Amino acid sequence: MKKYLLLSVLYFSCIFFGFPQIVNMGDLHINPLTVVYFGSDYTNNGVHNNEGDLYLNSHFINNGTTSSTSGTTFFKSAVNNTLTISGTTASIHFYNLEVNVTGINKKGVSVPDGFGLYVENSLILESGDLRLVGDAQLVQTHTGASANTAVLGTLLKDQQGVSTAYAYNYWASPVTNSGSFSMLGGLFDGTDANVNPFTPQQVSFNMGSPFNGTPSITDGGGTVTTPLEISTTWLYTYSRGSGSYADWIQIDENSTLAPGEGYTMKGTNTVDPLQNYVLKGTPNDGTYLLPISAGESSLIGNPYPSAIDSHKFINDNMALFNGTLYFWVDGSSMSHNLSDYLGGYATRNLTGGTPPSVASSQISGIGDAGSITPPTQYMSVGQGFFIDATATGNIVFDNSQRVFKTESSGDSKYYKSSANKKTAPDDSYVRIGYEDPEGFHRQLLLGFLPNSTADLNYNLGYDSEISDVREDELFYIIDDNLMKKHVIQGVGTFDELYEFPLGLIITEAGTHTIMLDAVENFSGPVYIKDHVSNTTQSLSASHFDLNLAPGDYLDRFSIVFKPQEVLNNDAFEPKNIRVNYDGMDNIKIINKKQIKLIDISVFNILGQKIIDMNPDVLTQKDMTIPLPYSDGLYLVRIESSQSKETYKILKH
Repeated sequence: MKKYLLLSVLYFSCIFFGFPQIVNMGDLHINPLTVVYFGSDYTNNGVHNNEGDLYLNSHFINNGTTSSTSGTTFFKSAVNNTLTISGTTASIHFYNLEVNVTGINKKGVSVPDGFGLYVENSLILESGDLRLVGDAQLVQTHTGASANTAVLGTLLKDQQGVSTAYAYNYWASPVTNSGSFSMLGGLFDGTDANVNPFTPQQVSFNMGSPFNGTPSITDGGGTVTTPLEISTTWLYTYSRGSGSYADWIQIDENSTLAPGEGYTMKGTNTVDPLQNYVLKGTPNDGTYLLPISAGESSLIGNPYPSAIDSHKFINDNMALFNGTLYFWVDGSSMSHNLSDYLGGYATRNLTGGTPPSVASSQISGIGDAGSITPPTQYMSVGQGFFIDATATGNIVFDNSQRVFKTESSGDSKYYKSSANKKTAPDDSYVRIGYEDPEGFHRQLLLGFLPNSTADLNYNLGYDSEISDVREDELFYIIDDNLMKKHVIQGVGTFDELYEFPLGLIITEAGTHTIMLDAVENFSGPVYIKDHVSNTTQSLSASHFDLNLAPGDYLDRFSIVFKPQEVLNNDAFEPKNIRVNYDGMDNIKIINKKQIKLIDISVFNILGQKIIDMNPDVLTQKDMTIPLPYSDGLYLVRIESSQSKETYKILKH
């Protein structure tokens, strides 16, 4: 304690002798029930621990470490209109924080782009605003309901949306006005945020033809003179719907939304690459509950002025939905007509993320270099998304899901621009691409996650279905469930003997291409196996082009990791297994070397399983399978512990 007392005396002497700054070069500990006033700029180059009440009349520059388990830090000034929090550490920690700036031309406290402001407990906006510039974020960590109070101040937070008036973003507000969010009073023009960060203008609204939003008009100095205009024609929410398009609910600028409710909004046709908005109000904080029932879909979103960890959100709510998040991504739409929309739903679960199926001309090389990238683990401020409920209860958002992850670093993402993808050190990924004759590109993700509980069966939270299935599609088939089309499949540790069945639906004649989009932390070759021709082709070396008749190919192709000449040396060589039709409504299987089999199934030409053998029979050398069905082609799939093979049987 003597050390802390001595340091405190030294700091106060700086004020008394007229030094312009107060600098901590060591350890500063403000004890509980202690009140300290700093009248000048304060720079922390050491260790700062405030457990009492610290009053700051000017700027706080943090180049060291900060902590606090009690007490309040006050930014309180009647002479300085704008106070700042900054520093090379790019983050700062308080227990309680109060803004109380009372000058005639007061603005408040500014936090720079990319800076993390951590407040463990409460934020009190007594007078003046807290301005989070650009990608600055506020993270609060306490449990329970919101501890925030806005008296004469507000939070102002930037977020950028698409520029074009034809494209949607799915939003959720990080602030409220009087307990809920409405765009009138909550959504402001951020076009001149660099010039006038504390004084954005309320956006305006229009309804009807030409159905376009319009950009703001600025003077020669960059200040907005006429604010941007939003078309209310495209403002919708979707709450507890059945999945039908008819369940969209139109809203307007006066509609109120609870924290966590999502909504749609189109852009403004600004010439800037993106349209900047400012969300203004009381910052959302604490626990929020959104009711939902089994079979319902809802558009919800990140309710906080910080990023959230989508994995934490999924695990917290796994009992209520399928563990998959769906994000709308525009694909450069140039029309308001629904039939002309370009875009689709990106998908995220505990395995990873996939981009939407969009025209390849809009992709610029999908994968690592793509301009439309998969969702990251961390969801940015303002991001809305869909969930599909499997049970009845309350979807939970709480502070434990909040993290400081910026978009500029690539760690978090809001769907309006590109972002980098990051991979956990032990996880590896294979991204399979499919392109139809129209040029629409679908990407499938296969994740190998050695530290997870995922296996080769269906795994809640790790396997995800396609949300926007097109007429021509490629997808994973899991657990022989031909009714579900999966875009993400997650399993445990990689094994080169694994085989992952694919389903392919073709409605349009022409060239259909399967390719390897990208691999991440994966070094081996990737092959596609054709069970009809009994061949493999290396996707690592070249694309796989198909010109097949329209139809459903549900048991023909698989992703494998060994070439056919190696696969031919497995248990299913002709000398080991023989499969024949005996002409008397029976399939005969001879297991000459009595190889250990784990499954025998029979499918019709539509890919429907019609026979599943009793496991007790699989140990026999000679097996007979009755086939009391009409004449035609049937597929017999035999699986051993090492691999699986499919045989064609013609009943006549």
